[in-house]
Amino acid sequence: MFMEQDAKLFTVGPAQMYPHTLEVRSHVVPYFRTPEFSAMMQENREMLLELTDADDDAEVIFLTASGSGAMEAAVMNCFDETDRLLIVSGGTFGERFEKICEIHHIPFEALRLGPNEALTESHLNSYNAGDYTGLLVNLHETYTGQLYDIEMIHNFCNRNNLYLIVDAISTFLCDEYHMRRYGIDATIISSQKGLCLAPGLSMIILSRRIITDKIEEKSVNSLYFDFQDYIQNIKRGQTPFTPCVGVLFELHDMLSRIIKAGGADSRVGEVRARCEYFRSKIEELPVHLPPFPMSNAISPIRFEKDIAMDFFTYLKDEKNMMVNPVGGDLGKCSIRVAHIGDLQFADYDILIEEMKCYFNM
Repeated sequence: MFMEQDAKLFTVGPAQMYPHTLEVRSHVVPYFRTPEFSAMMQENREMLLELTDADDDAEVIFLTASGSGAMEAAVMNCFDETDRLLIVSGGTFGERFEKICEIHHIPFEALRLGPNEALTESHLNSYNAGDYTGLLVNLHETYTGQLYDIEMIHNFCNRNNLYLIVDAISTFLCDEYHMRRYGIDATIISSQKGLCLAPGLSMIILSRRIITDKIEEKSVNSLYFDFQDYIQNIKRGQTPFTPCVGVLFELHDMLSRIIKAGGADSRVGEVRARCEYFRSKIEELPVHLPPFPMSNAISPIRFEKDIAMDFFTYLKDEKNMMVNPVGGDLGKCSIRVAHIGDLQFADYDILIEEMKCYFNM
């Protein structure tokens, strides 16, 4: 069932869409094997390289798939059974990388973290000289809300000569991010998070190093997920298979606006301001935030009692507001409030008032 038009999505994806994105979505989706569509795709590629601070010779894969599909595609194109990977696994999305490696018979070891355990340098140092070829990390583990220290991870990979694959799906355009500075070989992003578009589009930005060393040297046992095919096709501004054409138009509109408004730093600043405003307001409520570093994208609220699902249902059914529930062990005591999308401070004031009413404050 669709949400009512006056509903507010305090969710990390799909997010509260901007009016200009809804306007793009209202148009008829055109035929796409044209010079005009190819030109737009080339512009999308160039803008993504700029916003992720990638090298000019990096490449972009435009994949009609969810973020999980992009995670699997990145792993299977970059690694095989001759590799050995280290996975930072601090929640359900880290576990997803583990599952992908199991399915594709890629040897790995998981650095597992508890739900309140921060990733530290001592964690990583215990894996020095471990004969790994790559590291996989969900930079913002949205299950717990933890934002890992990318500089610390980069230094570890640099010392151990590892390829660095980053799921940045819920940190891109929410937190500072630089592929070039931190030696990131593959960045995975999706349309419905920081970009605030419809779901269905994922993008993988690849360094020239990993293209040359790994992707061009592999024969992938897949028709749809073969990156060599995508790399050849993007040279003509196309994808090898029918893409989610409408979302790609949304992407072009959004990227153009972000760059004109000051680029990634400006957008991150907007998200950070909403995040800091909301977190300052909840200090008076009977809730708390976890002790580790957190992304600007969401506030992972922890309740003192197991009331999370009751509160989620209260907001959804009675107040026409949607926050992110949490699955697994944290599901009873935690929700997540997002700070992305077309939301204003006044929207958070309303949410805070509803929280106060729920707590009879």
